[in-house]
Amino acid sequence: MRFRFLILALFVSMQFACSDIKDKKSAKKSTYIKPSIDYKGNFRKGHFRKSVSTNKNAIKNQSRSRYYYQTKGKYKKKK
Repeated sequence: MRFRFLILALFVSMQFACSDIKDKKSAKKSTYIKPSIDYKGNFRKGHFRKSVSTNKNAIKNQSRSRYYYQTKGKYKKKK
């Protein structure tokens, strides 16, 4: 009886742990902006807005990554 209770408790605790991980991953999703009409009366199409990083080094890392991939073959030794 105790063994079944331990297995059940372990299963439930693993479910809570996995659901917490899923919540953190889903926080990075983009949001859908509904179609609307702006103040001038123009129709604005619906679109997805990507999530924005709250990391203070995000812009620096982004530009460093962009530079790396743009100059990828620049510094390699050519045969």
